[in-house]
Amino acid sequence: MRVYLGIDDTDSHSGGCTTYVGYLLAREVLRKWGPGAFADFPRLVRLNPNVPFKTRGNAAVSLALNVPEGDVEELWKLAIDVVENNARREGKTDPGVAMAVGEIPWKARLLYKIALTQVVSKSAAQRAGLLIWGGRGIIGAVAAVGADLTKSTFELLAYRGGERRPIPPSLVKLIEAFTFPFTFHNLDGRRVLIEPKGPDPVYYGIRGITPQHLLYAKSILESHGYRPAGWVIYRTNQAVDAHIEDGVFFNEPTPYSYYKIRGVVIEAKRIRGRHVVGRLDNGLVFVAYRHLGKLATELEKCVMCDVVLYGGLKPRAGGLYLYVERAHVLGRYVRVKTRCPYCGGSLESTGRGWRCRKCGTRFRHIQIKWLYDHSARRTLLPRPGEWRHLLKPPGLDAAIAGFFSPHDVEWIG
Repeated sequence: MRVYLGIDDTDSHSGGCTTYVGYLLAREVLRKWGPGAFADFPRLVRLNPNVPFKTRGNAAVSLALNVPEGDVEELWKLAIDVVENNARREGKTDPGVAMAVGEIPWKARLLYKIALTQVVSKSAAQRAGLLIWGGRGIIGAVAAVGADLTKSTFELLAYRGGERRPIPPSLVKLIEAFTFPFTFHNLDGRRVLIEPKGPDPVYYGIRGITPQHLLYAKSILESHGYRPAGWVIYRTNQAVDAHIEDGVFFNEPTPYSYYKIRGVVIEAKRIRGRHVVGRLDNGLVFVAYRHLGKLATELEKCVMCDVVLYGGLKPRAGGLYLYVERAHVLGRYVRVKTRCPYCGGSLESTGRGWRCRKCGTRFRHIQIKWLYDHSARRTLLPRPGEWRHLLKPPGLDAAIAGFFSPHDVEWIG
């Protein structure tokens, strides 16, 4: 019997990790039913990172399993027990579990697409046609079950048993020398990106497009003394622009949603803290944080550019601000210098009109002309250390990750 299990919202700001609870659940399933129970890698599903209820990266976990029909109830009880015993019930943590038996309901698949970009209500998850248990975490759990990972990448997550020993940039450079571009997003200059800084149990996480290269990277780390207490390879929707290609976008801006909009930048300036604040010709105010690097710098210089902006909408000062995460510059409007129609001389402003510098003719009104400069076309991204999980790195064809079956490699330890 094909069964899909989803879990979410098991961590808190002071510790815990939903991927770790997913690892513990996968390990228990492996012990009870063996490797043949897994129809695919465990799945790590990233959802809209702008929702106010998230803890860190807004990740949910799901398992696609084959178990005897008579064991479905036992599997359901096992999932609840693992979540209840390992969830960090602190603050706003409100764990949830969801299960589909047989086919995945179309409402769950639709809920996943909405959850990539919007805030989803708990009642919507309750109506998705799945067996559910728990609180607000059922939203992510249902979305994880309904996730379409036709295009996917992989992440090897290793968990620590004690203190997290810092990984030096030189060692990560060595890993990249042997595995790039089959592993990616490992370094930003000398900043190590595979190592989290928070109180969660993750030792390190390596992203890639083949499980084999992730295992090789792990072996390099282990040869230098970085041995985890446990590890798992997840199939993920990270780094494939799943939110842009599969997400649901509303025409009207909605608080805490992921949003895209086209407009002309009519104003952009630095404010206190050196962040860039600007405005489009349709009135939408956007913000680019200074730590985004080139993205903020280029947007500051982009007045009169025709752009498509992507980012999260947040309510501020009685309105909605778009916090930019990427931008596509389609072109730029360049004002054509107006000449005197009689002699071709240049015009100067007189306050109430214009006057030709050459022949002295005065004009009350002049026709302003603009050219559209296509050569300004480019894509603006943050520095790698500021990429969100769903963003597809430039030049990465993550679709080839879908060619690997769960039986090609060892995936849990």
